[in-house]
Amino acid sequence: MKIILLISITFNLLFATINLQMQTAKIFDLTEKTAKINISNLIVGQSGVVLKEIDGNTIILSRAFVQQSNETGSIIEFIDKKILFQDAIVTSLLKPSNNDKFVLNHLYNTSLLIVANQEAKKSVQKLYPKQNFLNEDFFALDLKLNNTPIPTQEIITEFAQAQQIGTIFIVVQNNLFIVDSLTFKVIHTSQIKNEETETMVPFLTKINDIKSTIFSFNANQIKDYNLYYLKLLGIK
Repeated sequence: MKIILLISITFNLLFATINLQMQTAKIFDLTEKTAKINISNLIVGQSGVVLKEIDGNTIILSRAFVQQSNETGSIIEFIDKKILFQDAIVTSLLKPSNNDKFVLNHLYNTSLLIVANQEAKKSVQKLYPKQNFLNEDFFALDLKLNNTPIPTQEIITEFAQAQQIGTIFIVVQNNLFIVDSLTFKVIHTSQIKNEETETMVPFLTKINDIKSTIFSFNANQIKDYNLYYLKLLGIK
């Protein structure tokens, strides 16, 4: 009952629809750590990249996330982290400047799906037929190869960034949480059909026997799938 109540509260707080498509805007009113964009009513925690055009080439200058947003526009904050290389876009040591482009929802079309059972997986895929979901077995295999049976926030975000995944879809009971893979902020919550009560830990996967150097993965590590992921999402 407690889980249902907590999820209901979260759902009511995050009822607004979310646009996962990339949007582009020029940055202005630049400071050392922030800039403004003319895209309004965004969710705090949405992320993207700042681009510069130089001699016909597109260069990634920085990653950034939405710090504030209202009906007139938004403020983005630059993230001082190493930028992962992409085949089509080069990076630079240059700093952002006014009139550079900010691409919101960069890589959002590729996602990692974490669910407890097959019905939840099918429900999400039906709701988002155009979303590119990386097979969850790749993530499970990564956990196994690195002897990390518990998918912590740090492990999930590092895997997502390495695989150029922009969003993480996590289902708890019949609620879908869409999480930005860079900030790990919940940017959207909605309900899905999931009447199946059986849960698989750490999540639905064909990969089994995930071990650490000390222990095997078992119920002592994640006693309850739903409670674990609610806590991971900051919903206690």
